[in-house]
Amino acid sequence: MSKKLAFCLAAVAFALAGCKSTPDVDSSVTSVSEEGGIRFTRITDDNDAVSVTDIPVQGNRRIPVVQKVFDVSRDGNKVAYLATRDKKTNIYVKNLATGAKGTLQRTFRDNVTDVSLSPDGRILAFSDRREGNLNVYLTSADSGSAIRQVTSSPLDERYPAFSSDGRSLLYVQNELSGKEKNAPSQQYMWVYDIARGTQTQYAEGYNGEFSPDSRKVVFTRNNKETQARELWQMELDNGQEVLIASDRNRNFMDPVMSPDGTKIAFTSASKDKDEGADRNLDIYVINADGSNLTQVTFHPSDDMLPRWGADGKSLYFLSQRGSPEKKWNIWRMDLRGDMLQ
Repeated sequence: MSKKLAFCLAAVAFALAGCKSTPDVDSSVTSVSEEGGIRFTRITDDNDAVSVTDIPVQGNRRIPVVQKVFDVSRDGNKVAYLATRDKKTNIYVKNLATGAKGTLQRTFRDNVTDVSLSPDGRILAFSDRREGNLNVYLTSADSGSAIRQVTSSPLDERYPAFSSDGRSLLYVQNELSGKEKNAPSQQYMWVYDIARGTQTQYAEGYNGEFSPDSRKVVFTRNNKETQARELWQMELDNGQEVLIASDRNRNFMDPVMSPDGTKIAFTSASKDKDEGADRNLDIYVINADGSNLTQVTFHPSDDMLPRWGADGKSLYFLSQRGSPEKKWNIWRMDLRGDMLQ
């Protein structure tokens, strides 16, 4: 099957994949009938105060927040997340083997906006606003107060992501397209070599994550005409780019590649079949070549920001499910076999 044909079939499947939902829903239930056969495990609870900013709405489309709220170590033993307590947002690290007793606060600032956990679970990367702009920093995930500043330009840099080998850090820099104060910005991806301290600019885009072999990046880019958010893949060696998924009426966000490199999980909005309006955010999986798009969450509450488990058969994600007050929590789902074909 050609990539063009595969992409067209995926677009058709996507249009048919929506699930009926309504604004007034019971978010207290853990799962719905369409999710039968999937095991859901709660990683945090409402008392953990996981911090997610309000989901913006553009027209009738809900748009996932460009913020990295949590991350998971490669072995699945640690999860790092943003939590707001006493009106301050900081990073907390939970040892999943020991549960709540293993939760540590690892930053002590006012408003940390992103968090990334190194594959071995030892280092945290985060973004924070200091002296008027956002910069990226590194610190230990376990102990100590030493902080290493990665970026120091007058522009905003954020959304850090570790490479799978732990040697590089991807981040995004916002560049103004004009001299005017309110001029629109363009977002470019940079890679920071942690050992050497060197930085290299790559393509326009954001919301990126490394492939398992650290040689590619999957990311989001806005379509120049429609401004819809598309999924792209880029090879770091030669800069070759491939469009994975695009729909003028959809936004594709939070892409992350499976451990074997064959699939990409991402966030988008479920479409109401009857009213034609986007209702809530759900998680989808698509083959790396753009084929076989599959919806994997159907809960009427919002689900977003998927992260693959080490087994390649499970996903960690943010959700309001299971919370009567619609609080955000981190969940893990073990996918059905038909969702991984």
